[in-house]
Amino acid sequence: MMSPDIPGIIAPSSNLRLAGVLAQYLLQAGAINPRTFNRDSTSIHEICQSALNRWLSATTGELRCFTPHFELQLIEHPDPCVAGPCNTSGAVPHHTGSIQICWREASVCHWGVGTGLDYLEQRIPQLGSTILDAMERKGAHAYPLFTPGVALDEASYLYWRGEDDENLMLDEECGDDLEARQAMANDIVTRAAIEAAFPPWALDYDRPRLPLATLERIGGDHQCAYVRRAASLTHALLRLRTTAMSCPELDGPFTGFGAVLCWRDGDLAVQISDDHANNAWQGDYCEEIGTVTLTLDDPEAMRGWMRKMRLNLSAIGLLDRLLWHLAERE
Repeated sequence: MMSPDIPGIIAPSSNLRLAGVLAQYLLQAGAINPRTFNRDSTSIHEICQSALNRWLSATTGELRCFTPHFELQLIEHPDPCVAGPCNTSGAVPHHTGSIQICWREASVCHWGVGTGLDYLEQRIPQLGSTILDAMERKGAHAYPLFTPGVALDEASYLYWRGEDDENLMLDEECGDDLEARQAMANDIVTRAAIEAAFPPWALDYDRPRLPLATLERIGGDHQCAYVRRAASLTHALLRLRTTAMSCPELDGPFTGFGAVLCWRDGDLAVQISDDHANNAWQGDYCEEIGTVTLTLDDPEAMRGWMRKMRLNLSAIGLLDRLLWHLAERE
């Protein structure tokens, strides 16, 4: 039996030193504090990861629809002129480092929003349209969603060779053979099928929108509690000054959508999103919603990122609550 005085894992001293630098950096930046320091964790890195997750969760609030996963990676950068052949003095090598924080959706789910948005649009014209538009635009910064508009865009890429509909592709493949043309049209997603699955305003990025003042008024005095709640959440979401500061540079198709918005259970959004993901997985793709790299010698940069990120995290929380509210109507 191993003595309790003998550690189960022996870590290199350089790793322990760098982990200590990381802890000190996050403390100076205000990302963690002594109260959030979980000393039951097995490593300083885990303590820092856990404390950072608690800060992120506290900012978003309770989430029911999204499961964001934030990962903190410690990157060591030895100084080559000190650690390499240049070092003839026998001095201990100096190290610099950085941290990289990446976040993604851990489990993309399908959510039915059509019943809720249709109801809101019927009660107040342009309200459903305004809410979907807010979810698309703010989601693009904070937590991208696979909306009907995205489904139409992806259908063009996947099935129609970048065109607005399938006609040119069918002309090139089938020519004047009407029977072959009809058979191929039956095997793909057509523009007509998409237009039948979603209302026109759900597919139009230039859809009509209500002014902020109107949303605020509806959220304050409308007789229907469901309408009031939807308008209030949307008003709060649109007032947030979100940014796209941490969006990664795409080297391939983006697959990291926070959720797939379906108008009806199992509609075309599911098929198109699945086909999009399967196609992306054949090569390089990006599933990170955001990523940032910060050097360990500049805790103020971490403070600045946290200040800006707080708005995007608040948007994630509002998007989640709005999506849950819409899905409750199903």
